[in-house]
Amino acid sequence: MPLCRKSLDLHADPLAVARALADRPGLSLLWSARGGGPSYVASDPIDEVSALDPEPSLELDPALGAAGRAPRWIGVLPYEACRSLERPRWTRSSDPRPAPHVDRPLWRRYAAVAKIAGDSVELVGDDAGAVRGLARRVRAGLASARPAPAKLELVRVESAARHAARIKQALSLIAQGDLYQVNLARRFELAATGHPVNVLETLSRRAAAPYAAALCLGAVDVVSTSPELFLALEPDRRVLTAPIKGTRPRGGSAAEDAALCRELDADPKERAELAMILDVERNDLGRVARTGSVKLLEPPHVDTHPSVHHRVALLGAVLGQGLGRRELLAAMLPSGSVTGAPKVRAMEVIFGLEPHRRGLYTGAFGALRQDGGLSLGMAIRTLTLADGRGHYFAGGGIVADSDPAREVEETLWKALQITGPSGPAGLPSASGSPPQPSRNWAVSPGSASERDWTYGS
Repeated sequence: MPLCRKSLDLHADPLAVARALADRPGLSLLWSARGGGPSYVASDPIDEVSALDPEPSLELDPALGAAGRAPRWIGVLPYEACRSLERPRWTRSSDPRPAPHVDRPLWRRYAAVAKIAGDSVELVGDDAGAVRGLARRVRAGLASARPAPAKLELVRVESAARHAARIKQALSLIAQGDLYQVNLARRFELAATGHPVNVLETLSRRAAAPYAAALCLGAVDVVSTSPELFLALEPDRRVLTAPIKGTRPRGGSAAEDAALCRELDADPKERAELAMILDVERNDLGRVARTGSVKLLEPPHVDTHPSVHHRVALLGAVLGQGLGRRELLAAMLPSGSVTGAPKVRAMEVIFGLEPHRRGLYTGAFGALRQDGGLSLGMAIRTLTLADGRGHYFAGGGIVADSDPAREVEETLWKALQITGPSGPAGLPSASGSPPQPSRNWAVSPGSASERDWTYGS
């Protein structure tokens, strides 16, 4: 069925369009804040589903072309959704820890969305009336909407000593041969005021990201500045995932930045960490991929973000015949990038060592598109908000030669956008240097990494 499209003669600003719809129910903003691809804004959903795949009958359709990349469903897939991978004694039903903000998949169906790309605003949908209605709401909202302040105040964070202690426990399990790697995180708790779009704008001043989002889910709001591609499924059945392993803070100058990039890229521990996770991801993809199609499309390299450097690689595959989105998501979620190796055992160790349930953290969020494809960011650098209180996790992969003190410091690098350059009260600075402007010194614009890491690229 052809899609309806309508161009609007408006200034192409995703945040402004989102603010124009801020008071509408079910606002969703998927923002390519690094400028590598289109962004999408939607409101007034027409349906809501809790399932891995919200519309199993929707087929992959390459004939829809560029318009088909517009979201049809926007939602979240929390880490909690696949806790059934853990063996019975560790299952979610017996987990005594309090329920997290998000513990089940939630998708919302939109009949029309606004696509903002370059200097254009285009409305795309499968219902002509919905497209016209969205045009009226955007124009009316833009006439009155203005930026508004948002405030985040750090309320509580687990102590460095406590996080270091569980890292040492993990190192003991690794030394015994129980597992090879496990991702461990600590939780930061915040008080928040302001609309999620304004909170996102505030965070993005320190961390402009390819997978930024503000999602109003009813009782819970989600604000993310994720740097990581969890999963993309294209209408020709190609699958992409881009695991990140290895982090360094930004330097105070171009020369210091370059030295940090070289040190990160050469570090034996960081290289081993990403190599192990690539093996996990290859294995997971191999369960649902056409035989022989799993390939390393981009070897490990350093990618730079406003507050950190990361080491990343890109894997690709072709989804096997007779398999669909549900099978793909069940095989890949949660990602080995944010669990460990072996994945199931790492999840059990996470349950045993982390004092809080993760909820959305290290799950995924994003879009099921009109063409049947998926564009999903990894739910890291992600804040969930309920009743004015926020949860934000920061963690890292623990391997045999991890240094607990360095791993604790890494959590502060990854929390810099919520703590500021001096760190939270009572904690050391995450870096001796102030946050750097949004520049990308390690990946040139238009490279495969930049191109693939955007909504609907």
